[in-house]
Amino acid sequence: MRILLVSLYGRGGMIHYASQLANALGKGNDVAIIIPSYTDLNYFDTNIDIKLVRAPPSIILSLLYFFNIFAFVKLYNFIKSYDPDVIHFLNEHPYNNIIRRMIKCKSILTCHDPVQHTGERNKLVMNFFNVNEFYQLKRVDKIIVHGKTLFKDLTEQNIPPEKIVVIPHGDYSFFGKFAGSDIEENNTILFFGRIKPYKGIKYLIEAEKIISKAAKDYKIIIAGEGDITPYNKDITNNDKFIIINRYIDDTEVALLFKQSMLVVLPYIEASQSGIIPIAYAFKKPVVVTDVGSISEVVEDNKTGFIVPPEDSIALAAAILTLLNNDELRINMGENAYKKMKEEMSWDKIAIDTLKVYNEEGNDQTIP
Repeated sequence: MRILLVSLYGRGGMIHYASQLANALGKGNDVAIIIPSYTDLNYFDTNIDIKLVRAPPSIILSLLYFFNIFAFVKLYNFIKSYDPDVIHFLNEHPYNNIIRRMIKCKSILTCHDPVQHTGERNKLVMNFFNVNEFYQLKRVDKIIVHGKTLFKDLTEQNIPPEKIVVIPHGDYSFFGKFAGSDIEENNTILFFGRIKPYKGIKYLIEAEKIISKAAKDYKIIIAGEGDITPYNKDITNNDKFIIINRYIDDTEVALLFKQSMLVVLPYIEASQSGIIPIAYAFKKPVVVTDVGSISEVVEDNKTGFIVPPEDSIALAAAILTLLNNDELRINMGENAYKKMKEEMSWDKIAIDTLKVYNEEGNDQTIP
């Protein structure tokens, strides 16, 4: 099968996702991928046919680039010469609608966020994004989501259920190659990812005030790019926080996860998350809130703890339980790693994805 993947965000979690799926699908299939020109190509196996395009990560800049007709002629010529059996858009992007019109073949879209997060974009851009995404959802032949809750979100937008297929998010065990064997675990609690309002950092800061009354030897690391300033006034125990407010490269990602005792996702809303597979890859238990499809990949009391959103007391209690019980924490980390290997393997996900390409994916659909 000739598979054309399209992933027009070339940094962070999206390119990690795209490269791991491409490499898995490339075992036995002819795979090409269209990615932004600024992408690090080292993520991809050498047998993947790569087409680099100018695709700015900003949606507004992308809109301006629509007028570059010469770039789209080159893109059309590449797609036409490759002659794919299927085009799989690995994320939502304004360019997808144009690319889909360039050639007639089966089209698939992976929808990571059926409902846009609070505070993600200004109203004008949000309205454009929603209209554009809805058009994409309507036009493709199949839609892949990473959880049953996301399936429900799409059906509530009048997307036919028979068009939607649920396939888990894959593992990020490749981060292990960046971690040295001499990195030792210390008493740190890790929040990792973009700093956004829906991530619930406010409740982690409130939880720390409770934790401080029962524990002394710990640090909370908040690592990721975004606007941290709204939370500065809420941090009273400055000596208990380590703030790394910038883009984190892969080597430092591995360092942060390996040295931490546990990983916290205190989100007030969510779809799914690539942070959990990274935590599992480093045998770290997670403390998560019951939002979106997050809880579908966490086994409560086995691979971590699931607590209600916006509940700092419950969040603090779960963190303290893991801080104070090394045996429980280590066992949960081992369970997490085992779950990742058995249920989140990219080879398994590639098999399920190929079933969707071949119209055999209906058994994955949630009734």
